[in-house]
Amino acid sequence: MRAHAIVNPAAGWGRGRRIWPRVRLILQEAGWDLTESLSERRGHAMELAAAASADVVIAVGGDGTVNEVANGLLASGKAGALGVIPIGTGSDFARAIGIPRDPVAAAAALVSARPRRFDVGEVNGRYFVTISGVGFDGEVAQQVNAWPKFFGGTLMYMLGILKMLVTYTPVEVEITLDGAVERERLFLIAVGNTAWNAGGMWTVPAARADDGIFDVVIAGPLSRLETLAVLPKVFSGRHLGHPKVRTARAREIRVTGSKPLAIQADGESVGRLPAVFTVRPEALTVLAPPG
Repeated sequence: MRAHAIVNPAAGWGRGRRIWPRVRLILQEAGWDLTESLSERRGHAMELAAAASADVVIAVGGDGTVNEVANGLLASGKAGALGVIPIGTGSDFARAIGIPRDPVAAAAALVSARPRRFDVGEVNGRYFVTISGVGFDGEVAQQVNAWPKFFGGTLMYMLGILKMLVTYTPVEVEITLDGAVERERLFLIAVGNTAWNAGGMWTVPAARADDGIFDVVIAGPLSRLETLAVLPKVFSGRHLGHPKVRTARAREIRVTGSKPLAIQADGESVGRLPAVFTVRPEALTVLAPPG
């Protein structure tokens, strides 16, 4: 197996650099022909993945690193599979495909994993593997990405939520789900390729990356108090029981509005409205345990 690892040395507050030698040894002892490179800045892992020539390209980091490596592979048309060693503030894609969150255990799982085809989402030309969103979700992600990552992904997200609670108000938008148009005073829309984001929030519980369709969660005009009441329920999926929260399924979603709300994809800020979300069935080969 020819493999190239793209290591984010800053992932997990520097844990990526510390733990990688142990992970590398497991892969080498399994007979993998392994090369590696370090990502040095935002977007660098995407460039490294696009240039890599290997049977598998391993993202060693959090969901941001996975997002960049997946985008590099998909944009370049590389035939290599994506491998994931989760070391970061969020490891939601690893959770969705059954890879252990412990990096050493993940390396052992990767050795015995098999290539599987998974869907990806695309929003305005940027691919995502977990959840992309607009509204409160996007504004929080933009704020969190601007902060140094001193704490874990979930805590950082919570701090971003508390800050946005002061300033964010629902916005009138037009949402088109596979051609069906509706208007909404939007708190947020979460477009799920997989179920989790923000370091363990079960935001879109029904979403699977092997069914060729998005599951979507739309929250209407939640007040600040309603947001505080709903937020803890996201970890168990019980937020879907709120009367202002509903679900849908679609292969293409369009969101437009008079206010240029921020868009996030896998927790990364990727622009502002308008947004077009499109599912790409079985577009990405991933090394994963049998489903």
